Amino acid sequence: MFVGWIRQNSFKEDLEEFTKLKIVDKNLILNTILANNNISYGAYDNNKLIAFISLIEFDDTILINNLYYLDICDEKIITRVISIALKNIKSTKTILLLSNLKEKSILEKFGFKKYSKFYKAIYGKESVAFNFSNKMSQSINNENYLTVLKNIDKRCIKQDRYDYLTSYLFKQSSLVLSTSFGYQHSYAVDKNIVKISPWIMEDAAYSDAEKILRGVIYHRGLKKIVAFVPSEIKEITDLYSSYKFDFVEDYYLMYLNKEPNINLEMLYAF
Repeated sequence: MFVGWIRQNSFKEDLEEFTKLKIVDKNLILNTILANNNISYGAYDNNKLIAFISLIEFDDTILINNLYYLDICDEKIITRVISIALKNIKSTKTILLLSNLKEKSILEKFGFKKYSKFYKAIYGKESVAFNFSNKMSQSINNENYLTVLKNIDKRCIKQDRYDYLTSYLFKQSSLVLSTSFGYQHSYAVDKNIVKISPWIMEDAAYSDAEKILRGVIYHRGLKKIVAFVPSEIKEITDLYSSYKFDFVEDYYLMYLNKEPNINLEMLYAF
């Protein structure tokens, strides 16, 4: 067993083998790790990649944007991968990770605290009927969406993530729906799954949010749609529920060092 720097020269091939056993966000992983090898670490067993982690640094925070491991990995292996990443962070910036319950218990041993609980929401089991006119479609296709994205994202997250979103997260399958009150980005993870990430609206812009949710279902509804939703904001969870999204698993936004100041009422999907 080796745990250390990602083997960048063979990472594409290693990832291809990894994805035969695990569904991952391949585009984001490659964009992150190939550009930031110095903050990407992996676990190898018999020269096969079985777990990895990567980080993105912003002005005041560090986001762990990828943490994947095969089912054969026990808590000890996951802990070692997280540990080596944290040991090599030479900063007191806030560190963030959206984690499941298993990861939460590991992170707490390193001193992480819960900022907020999230639901993993999935659309696909039951469709919902609604009207979606050309006029409504035009109303959520804002040509100035990049300006809206840059301004409203920073007000919600309190970080300038513009380059990260447009250079790392956006891909060929990206669909951006936007009004002057917010934006939603969705993209294909694989041929069957679409992920909404991120989705940010002005506080109380419920009418526009509903139009955008209708839009993504209209365009993407033949596939499974996944989003990570703040569980404590009733207006947001009610919107998802009204369009037959199921809340299937609890997740937790965890932080280390200084507590972040994210406006959860604006955050419709992490």
